[in-house]
Amino acid sequence: MVLVFLITWSCSSAQPIDPNACWQAIKHPPHECLESIKGIVHGHVHGIKKECCETVSTISDLCWPIIFPSMPYIRFLLKGICTVKYSLH
Repeated sequence: MVLVFLITWSCSSAQPIDPNACWQAIKHPPHECLESIKGIVHGHVHGIKKECCETVSTISDLCWPIIFPSMPYIRFLLKGICTVKYSLH
């Protein structure tokens, strides 16, 4: 678990994070990404759109625990789905 954390941690993202900025990034219309992510949590993996995946790829790793505090691995799940579905890295 520590190894996964160290691999995904980037020094450039080790800045203090504004929770409001995290929420704005994921709620930013017209993507309505938050609703797509909630669908994935309930097993609807086909509901995520490319625009949402692009948003997911830009959100700081430090924002995910703020947005989904009880789901520490959601960013890995989302990034994996987006990579497979849209070849986004």
